[in-house]
Amino acid sequence: MAKQDRIDFRVDETIKTQFTQAAEAFGMSLSTFMIAAAQEQVARAQRRNQAVMLSDRDRDLFLSALDRTTARPVPETIHKAKARHGVLIARD
Repeated sequence: MAKQDRIDFRVDETIKTQFTQAAEAFGMSLSTFMIAAAQEQVARAQRRNQAVMLSDRDRDLFLSALDRTTARPVPETIHKAKARHGVLIARD
């Protein structure tokens, strides 16, 4: 992939020193380190955004399931189990 676009930004000397030291600690150039750090933040933001979107979708599906008028009736075996449970609890 050819590098054509450029991103420039200004920082104070302290921040540049911190970035440079961190890049050196990883054996990277400052540019490579900055790109890697930015890509990591992008991936984190995308995961967080996707989780929110999935949560919204799941919520909508759940509410839709609750609203359905075609819901199946509770099986008789569940009613019997509930009655047995009530009797067992009453004994204790």
